[in-house]
Amino acid sequence: MADDKKTSLRTIDSVLQLLGTLGRYQLLQAVLLSIGNLTVCFHLLNFVFIAQPVKQQCVVTPLYGNDTNTDYGKCEVSVRNTTTNVTSSHACSAWTYDMPKDHSIVSEWDLVCGNDFLGRLPQSLFIVGQGIGAATVSVMSDKFGRKPFLVMSHVLTAGAGLALAFAPNIAAFSALRLVNGIFQQGIVVTTITMGMEEFPMNRRVEVSTVFALWWSICAILLTGTAYLLRDMHWRTLQLSFVSVSTLVFFQIIFLGESLRWLITNKKSKKAFAIFKRAAKINNIDVSNVSLPGIGTEEPPVELNSAESKYVGTPSEKQTEVVKYNCLDLVRTKFMLQMSGVVWVSWLVDSLTYFSLYLTSSSLHDDFYLNFLLNSLAEVPAGPLYWYVGRRWGRRIFFMSFHTLAGTCLLLATVVKALAGGPVALTSATILAFIGKVGNTACFNGMFAYTPEIYPTNLRSVGMGSGSTAGRVGGMIAPFVSLLAAQIPWAPGTIFGMACLVTAALNYQLPEAEGRELPQKIEDIKAWDKTPARG
Repeated sequence: MADDKKTSLRTIDSVLQLLGTLGRYQLLQAVLLSIGNLTVCFHLLNFVFIAQPVKQQCVVTPLYGNDTNTDYGKCEVSVRNTTTNVTSSHACSAWTYDMPKDHSIVSEWDLVCGNDFLGRLPQSLFIVGQGIGAATVSVMSDKFGRKPFLVMSHVLTAGAGLALAFAPNIAAFSALRLVNGIFQQGIVVTTITMGMEEFPMNRRVEVSTVFALWWSICAILLTGTAYLLRDMHWRTLQLSFVSVSTLVFFQIIFLGESLRWLITNKKSKKAFAIFKRAAKINNIDVSNVSLPGIGTEEPPVELNSAESKYVGTPSEKQTEVVKYNCLDLVRTKFMLQMSGVVWVSWLVDSLTYFSLYLTSSSLHDDFYLNFLLNSLAEVPAGPLYWYVGRRWGRRIFFMSFHTLAGTCLLLATVVKALAGGPVALTSATILAFIGKVGNTACFNGMFAYTPEIYPTNLRSVGMGSGSTAGRVGGMIAPFVSLLAAQIPWAPGTIFGMACLVTAALNYQLPEAEGRELPQKIEDIKAWDKTPARG
């Protein structure tokens, strides 16, 4: 760069390109943000292990006299008087279990028989909490900054998780799971948003792919931790899961604020400090460079280096700070249409994902191996999004894999309903598995795509609104098993048709491939009028 003239980068993407597409600073930020995935995984999926299903038997109690034959079942005691030959049933008041009583909240608090619904209540409240958090607390990230809100969410989530280990009863446990879900969602929204903002447009797909793969690895690590501590008290297991939250101290010390958020919101001093710190770590001289829209009085000049292809030509208005609120998601026809499709996609993907997980047959009889195999089934999601999303675009990706999921689920339903025998069962299982891969790819892809299509000061709100729609699907999912018991073919038909309808709606989505993250709503509208950059 010329020493006699100060160079002002025209776009925030050009700032990230100058700092290095995969510079040491960006890699450091990616590693620090990955702590969020690890924490969320251990707080979200831990319930599977601390609330393991148990097999119970009524406790044998000699209360019915010597002239009776007593049959102790799972929930009732059947007593037949040998003299009168009259049989009576009595509700069980105590149980024995196939595992030590303190290994699961189900056995410790006797959440079986008439109280079995209480065993599912904490997880339902956790999903409700996620919906509340996505719809409310996520707006704080857009208003006050990414890092403060992320750190706060980590601390509060850890506090709620720690309290869970000392819950005296199921009522307190359920209430704490609700709080845990609210603040855990703050980690989800902010981590994904910062992950998209820390990297330039030509690396966002790779970042989302790594995040998806890291989620699968976290689930595998969770399985290993639970297996190694399988003979411990569930409270000890909960404490071990919460301990991963101590990694937030690395975020407090080393994680930088989103440079994109700082520039957009005219935080000049902080933006320059982060910019110089990143340049120093990446060993880049930026002494004669000013940031776009702040701290420069001279007109911007074109870069004549390799970075020049990333320099845009925004108007003067693009340097203005644009404030939005939740109503801007639906204020105009354009935003209402885009947000509506996003919300439908989140709801259908979440409903299908969790319903398939809850209603599918076990892949193996071993509880831990079954969870591990389900985790491994999600591994293809990230690479599929990377390959298809970058080669043919996000819109083609969602249309294709929603179609794949819908078609396979419908075919699996037809095969199971009309055919019989081991061959038909195997074929239906394979089709359902392929449908699950397609659904998982879309569900994971939505986490990466949603932040790409909302402007900076509406990004967390947009992400939170989509996640809220997803939580609605998650809340409906547990009831699908009741429908399946009455009409076996109904769930697959509903999921298949819903995925196909969503595929058609996805045609209305804006194409984010080759586009810098938008600063304003007008930037998104202009995508169809300007060519994408490679």
